[in-house]
Amino acid sequence: MSEAYVANTSVTLHVCAFKGLQNLPLYVAQREGYFARLGLAVAVSYTAGSAPQLAGLARGEYQLIQTAPDNVINFDTNPAAFGVAPADAPHVVMLLGGSNGPLGVFGRPGVATVDQLRGATLGVDNPTSGFALVLRDLLLRLGLRLGDDYSFVVAGSTNLRLDALVRGEVAATILYPPFDGQAIAHGCRQFASSNGAYLAYASLATAALQPWLVANGATATRYCRAILQALRWLYDPANAQAAQAILRDEPALALDAATAQLSLAAFVSPHDGFGIDAPLDMAGLRQVIAIRSALGAPGLTLGDPDRYVNLDSYKQARQAERAS
Repeated sequence: MSEAYVANTSVTLHVCAFKGLQNLPLYVAQREGYFARLGLAVAVSYTAGSAPQLAGLARGEYQLIQTAPDNVINFDTNPAAFGVAPADAPHVVMLLGGSNGPLGVFGRPGVATVDQLRGATLGVDNPTSGFALVLRDLLLRLGLRLGDDYSFVVAGSTNLRLDALVRGEVAATILYPPFDGQAIAHGCRQFASSNGAYLAYASLATAALQPWLVANGATATRYCRAILQALRWLYDPANAQAAQAILRDEPALALDAATAQLSLAAFVSPHDGFGIDAPLDMAGLRQVIAIRSALGAPGLTLGDPDRYVNLDSYKQARQAERAS
């Protein structure tokens, strides 16, 4: 029997994400009924780190994850970093893009210069993760080298790293919206940004197990369609007040009014916002691969982005959108 959509039926999808502004299309698609009208019931859960997220996907606990593209690439070459034996590691691919904004290096309150990070401990999700590699690369450009000048400690996902930074438990970390704005509000100083270092960097993707995606392409297409509909809603200025209310009311964010307004502006920014079409930036993926090749997998040939991408469902969703 084909996996075609049948009216009045519902397919449940479990999506695992990091907390953050990048989940706004998910919240809109749920609250505005875009998932429901396409026969989907989407349950969102949050991860404390990339290792449990990718391991959970490999075990089939979720059908989809929102994660950094580097995690997909790293899992392909080094599943053991995520607690998965190489023999048991399925192939993971990215099917949808978007951005969660620039990655910034922030020092805790009281750290005024980069030199004050010498001998300090910095917080990361996972020392082998892509964002940790960006942190290393940005600091290397400022003259600091991991091991010689500073060390890493596992501090968890971005919201947990922000908490550790504000409490002074780590001297610095890497953050993205809306946590960067919250860090500044707490007196943290920004020392570097991915936007200032790279022409492009792919910081967000929706990913799935390749076998699941092949077997459930129609469901994945409907998911992509709902996300695209949510993005159209978000980029409509007429919905700005309602979108800010979601940012304030959503328990996983619970932003104050001023931060909600700034966060929505960052999300829809034409320069480094999410992107109205949720594209997977191939130039940005090549930058991800270049950084991992240099710092995270020296000597390994990681290949080009095509190995880690399956855009069939996304393309079908765009075609359905144009036809409607």
